[in-house]
Formats: sequence, C-alpha cells, structure tokens
Amino acid sequence: MNTSFESLFITYYPKIKNFLAGFLDSKEEVEDLSQDVFVKVWQNRSQLIYIDNLNAYLYRIAKNTLFDYIEKSRKLHYTRTSGLPEVPTTDAIEELLFANELNDLINLTIDKMPLQRKTIFTFSRKEGLSNEEIAQRLGISKRTVETHISAALSDIRKVISLFLLFF
Repeated sequence: MNTSFESLFITYYPKIKNFLAGFLDSKEEVEDLSQDVFVKVWQNRSQLIYIDNLNAYLYRIAKNTLFDYIEKSRKLHYTRTSGLPEVPTTDAIEELLFANELNDLINLTIDKMPLQRKTIFTFSRKEGLSNEEIAQRLGISKRTVETHISAALSDIRKVISLFLLFF
C-alpha cells in the first residue's frame, strides 16, 4: 500500500468513522462503511490530483456511502398508478433526491435522540401538539418540553449544516 494513502487513511479514518457514527447505531456498520469510503478512494486514487478540498471530497463519499447503505437497507414499496406516469424533469428529480436525502438525515437524527427528546419532538412537530399539551401528557413542565424541543432543533440544525457543506 502506498505510504501517502496510508497517511490519508490514518488521518481521515477516525473523522469519517465519527461522522458515520452520528447516523448509525451499529459499530460494525460504521466500521464497514468507513472502510468502504477508503476502498472507493483507493479505487479512484488517480482522480485525487484533481481534488481541491480533500476533506469535503471524503465527506461527500461518506455521505453517498451512507445514503446507498440506507437505500439498500430499506424495503421500498412502490404502488403503480393508473395511466401513464408523468415524466419529471432532471431538475425535479434532483430536487426530489435532495429533499429525500435531507429528510432521511433528519429522520435518522430524530431516531438517534434520547427517548424523551424524540417523544417530545414527535408530539410537537409530527402530531402538532402544543408545548402545554405535551407537558400535560408526559407529566413534565412546559419549560422541560421547550428545552427538549430546542435541543432537538439544535441537533437537526447541526446535521443540516453538515449536509449543506457537501452541496
């Protein structure tokens, strides 16, 4: 193995691993996907001379590897509509993919939240309950509800910021 690649791996593997660990619970999956990132880098090593920002390049590969993994992990169910389907434009497809990727990241972030924060956030944003209603349902103070919602939104903002760095 090339010493430059070894140095690249030693420097960036922990960062990529930590990035992926923010979205996955399984240590084994995180390690496998992190290694997959560097396999892809090795396979495309001739292109590295054209890369201006190696950090962004590696994180983009990590993001795409994560999305591919999520897509393969899901069971996709399609329903066929009657008649001929409408053919979307390339821009519409890209926007839809971007929105779906962002939605997947947000849902992963919510899934990884502590149980009480996840419950409170779900009541607030997905069920439309007021902070007061959530507090009454859970037998906690309205201020605790507000704190959890604020923390949840902060977590989501961080993920979105990382996501947008790659676009």
